[in-house]
Amino acid sequence: MFDGKSILITGGTGSFGKKYVKNLLARHKPARVVIYSRDELKQFDMQQQYNSSELRYFIGDVRDRERLSQAMHGIDF
Repeated sequence: MFDGKSILITGGTGSFGKKYVKNLLARHKPARVVIYSRDELKQFDMQQQYNSSELRYFIGDVRDRERLSQAMHGIDF
């Protein structure tokens, strides 16, 4: 279902988000996974943990409609 697709994960650096990314990458082959979160340090830490070309990092807050819209460009799920 997610193979070859682009996926946006809001709160991707939080507890649930990190676990979801781990399971997603273990079970599927997405073309791109956008990790959307407002914490730059957590995004940096996650980049160090995952050496995956599929992961992209986008700093933003879900309350910022325009920024979230930018992050959703080309997203399937």
